[in-house]
Amino acid sequence: MNFAKTKTDFLEYLEVEQNRSQKTIRNYDHYLSRIIDFAGDIKITDIDPELVRKWRLWLNRLGTNTADELQKNTQNYHLIALRSFLKFCTKRDIPCMPPDKIELARTVRKQVTFLNQEELERLFSTPKVDTVVGLRDRAILELLFSSGLRVSELVALNRGDINLKRKEFMVRGKGQKDRPI
Repeated sequence: MNFAKTKTDFLEYLEVEQNRSQKTIRNYDHYLSRIIDFAGDIKITDIDPELVRKWRLWLNRLGTNTADELQKNTQNYHLIALRSFLKFCTKRDIPCMPPDKIELARTVRKQVTFLNQEELERLFSTPKVDTVVGLRDRAILELLFSSGLRVSELVALNRGDINLKRKEFMVRGKGQKDRPI
């Protein structure tokens, strides 16, 4: 089986059977297309540890608009997509390299930083609360800060999602998972 045809089947599987978002599918398509950029439309059986090693080296040297090489976490996204693709092949009884043979690069997690009291006060004092728009903006900032909502979750929030009796609301987050706030 050739890689490009099976990649299309895999992306359709992600959409229909795994219910992945269109953005996730686009990203996986992009990451897996880089294998074709590197090696051409190879057979799935041609994917072996040596090809993966050479592809990783190629990815490591692949520049972007802003850097001379891809960051390690971006390289890992490519490897995660390939592992997922190989798991799909295994489920479909398509002969392939075992997905667990692909190890991710070690990365250093960024240190989390927090706003200090002065920065928070300056942020919350920015909206002019003597206007309706200012009150709205202040409420948005307060909600984001106190709830841990993602901006996309806040944007998707509707009045019907709010339960005043229980003083909570439901949010559909990443992976289409609902959680109470």
